Amino acid sequence: MEPIWQGNRSRRVVRSAAAGFLLAALALSGCSEEETKQGNRQGPAPSVVVSPVTEREVSGRLEYVGRVLATSHVNIFARVKGFLTARLFEEGGQVAAGSLLFKIDPAEFETEVAAAAADVKRAKASYDLAMKELARARKLSKRGNISESTLDQRAAEAARNAADIDAAQANLTRAKLDLGYTQVTSPIAGRIGRASIDEGNLVGPDSGALASIVALDPIYVTFAVSERELIDYRQASERGEARIYVPSLRLPNGTDFGHQGEINFVDNKVDPSTGTIQIRALFPNPDALLLPGVFVTVNLRTETTRRKVVIPQVAVQENQTGRFVLVVDRDDTVALRPVKMGQRTGREWIVEDGLEPGETIIIEGIQKARPGAKVNPVASAGSS
Repeated sequence: MEPIWQGNRSRRVVRSAAAGFLLAALALSGCSEEETKQGNRQGPAPSVVVSPVTEREVSGRLEYVGRVLATSHVNIFARVKGFLTARLFEEGGQVAAGSLLFKIDPAEFETEVAAAAADVKRAKASYDLAMKELARARKLSKRGNISESTLDQRAAEAARNAADIDAAQANLTRAKLDLGYTQVTSPIAGRIGRASIDEGNLVGPDSGALASIVALDPIYVTFAVSERELIDYRQASERGEARIYVPSLRLPNGTDFGHQGEINFVDNKVDPSTGTIQIRALFPNPDALLLPGVFVTVNLRTETTRRKVVIPQVAVQENQTGRFVLVVDRDDTVALRPVKMGQRTGREWIVEDGLEPGETIIIEGIQKARPGAKVNPVASAGSS
């Protein structure tokens, strides 16, 4: 018969072993549940839309904000004082160079012309008489019948009358000019604005502009480039690497202006407040679509092309250290890649450094991707 103390010990051992097995089972069960929860939290890799990095021929392209200016802008003034009797143009319409715009009452000026013409005749008559007396005096002087001083007086009288003719003729010319100024004409061809003074009012040189005319075809567009861009271009010119830029325009409604221009002026100084220099381009404007004061987008592109790496603009992000893209490698792992960007061309962006053709970048779902994590890449609709 087993001793009592041994029986109690055996039961304690059995109970301890059973408790150990129970704790082990609970521990295994707990680990399995924790692993299951972690697995559920991780879930599948997020789907992102990707696009391959491509290389293609692109033309150099720069964009600036431009302002439209008239090639000529003329204010029309009255040059003589009088009552405005007629306005002979349609406000807002086209006028030709030399066309009659306003009439000023000419009566007073016609009278002045007539008086000046009479003065010319009077001066000529006096001159003719003086010349006849001078001729007689010379004959008498040869005979010794008059003194030399008398002859000199007759010569001086003739010269004085000749000067009177010149003065009278100048007065007549001025009177005719004033009469001509009663017919106010357009010095240029262009579009005329609103008349500032109505018929019947007294006008004169101090009345201000009667109207204004702007020449619209061709038309100017001015824009500013940075001093750095200008220096880069001139240094490239010295190296023989500069490209000829052809300006074109995008209108405020987003459509393209159908005519190309040419750069015809570069200012001779840099604005110290902005660090930019003014450039001016000349554009044909046969339909008068561009009006002075309109803001447009100036596109400068080159006719020659170069092979460049391009990516969609939506793929480019920026942080405190600069621009970057998210690259997906062959294992579908995301990596952050710093890039140096060049010019924009349409919806694409030229990459100067940081990417190679054939690499894959994320263009949609960027917010779901993290560097070092795996993703489920889905090819974009436009990628081949």
